[in-house]
Amino acid sequence: MAKKEKPPRGIAKKTDLRENIGKVFINLGQVVFGTLFLGGVLRGEIPHFIMIVAGGISAMLLLVFGIMFSVKEQKAKEG
Repeated sequence: MAKKEKPPRGIAKKTDLRENIGKVFINLGQVVFGTLFLGGVLRGEIPHFIMIVAGGISAMLLLVFGIMFSVKEQKAKEG
């Protein structure tokens, strides 16, 4: 019996990073937001206000980049 080859899973998949770059940016934005913003909120002191602002701004920038790349990829696939 011939051994059936399984398709690669996870990172082993041969997908181009450019295909998923939007998702990568969105996930990065969520991680940055979670660590900085929520860390600053839970501590609740004045120096942590800077963390809150920095976390919020950087997360929003990453999310915007992610959405832009996702839209570009959608348009590229359609036409």
